[in-house]
Amino acid sequence: MRAARYYDKEDLRIKDVNQPDPQPDEVLVDLQAASLCGSDMNYLNGKTDPASDPITLGHEGAGIIDSVGDGVNHVAAGDRVVIHYIESCGTCRPCSRGNDNRCRNRQSIGHHVDGTFAEYIAVPERAVVPLPEAVSFAEGSVAGCAVSTAYHAFQRAEIDPGDTVVVFGAGGVGLHSVLWADSLGAGTIVAVDLADPQLDGAEAYGADVTLNPERDDILKRIADETDGWGADAAIECSGSPVAMEQAVDAINGKNGYESGTVVSVGIQTEDISVEFGDVREGQLRVSGDHRRSELIEVLTTLATGTVDISPTLTHEVALENLQDGVDLVREGDEWIGRVVVNTT
Repeated sequence: MRAARYYDKEDLRIKDVNQPDPQPDEVLVDLQAASLCGSDMNYLNGKTDPASDPITLGHEGAGIIDSVGDGVNHVAAGDRVVIHYIESCGTCRPCSRGNDNRCRNRQSIGHHVDGTFAEYIAVPERAVVPLPEAVSFAEGSVAGCAVSTAYHAFQRAEIDPGDTVVVFGAGGVGLHSVLWADSLGAGTIVAVDLADPQLDGAEAYGADVTLNPERDDILKRIADETDGWGADAAIECSGSPVAMEQAVDAINGKNGYESGTVVSVGIQTEDISVEFGDVREGQLRVSGDHRRSELIEVLTTLATGTVDISPTLTHEVALENLQDGVDLVREGDEWIGRVVVNTT
């Protein structure tokens, strides 16, 4: 089978590799679609490294179960599924409480073990969830991270209807953060990004105000939009330490006591510093991926049609042309929601 193998940030190869066989408690998925995520780009841009190399990249994916190993009881060959990229044990204390994203024994698909930029993938039964017929494979692959990670961030932010929400970084997760803010009834949604095409996408997804730090005074505009109270929630999706500092400042009012909630989603590759008083009565939370149960909730919501992520599917490339998708994201000359990789 064909797979995209990562050797280092300057060496991504499409190669013939052995097709895996499902081991006990595993399923073999015939992947139909995968998607290019910011985490993949972090590896390819040298910002972070996968846990091992060479490795098949990719963690967003959806497909059809081809075969199952011994002990698999809840899914069968022919089932449509989405990859849940967290391989958890299911028995440690966090797992027993439903927090499989905090599993002591977890491995991440596309980081610790081979990922979804391939024709087939073998994963534990717990690492797939059913894909409703009303949701396409492409939509399912994006839901596996960008949509569900944003959804989890809003569970951490605990916003109320009418709240002001600021989203820093309008990439894949940021765009869906705007979408969830709108869906959950936020009063004013502010999107911040350095790329105007991404701000156009955020506006299409429901942002009321779009700001570019290269020309806008971000904190002044947020203060103006909130009558000086500061935002109720700031969702930081870019991974920029500058944006993280602005997110903390954005939730503060005038007197040092008024404070909202900051949720850090983007991977911070540099140290950040926060003053105690900046989050005095508010909160600073780091959102860790998403739970398996939340991915199921997201897919159920998408199947009802009440939330539409189809505008996200802005570009498609064949697996053989994955590098073209990487270059497209790097250039950033147009609005890029998600680059979907056709793995068939």
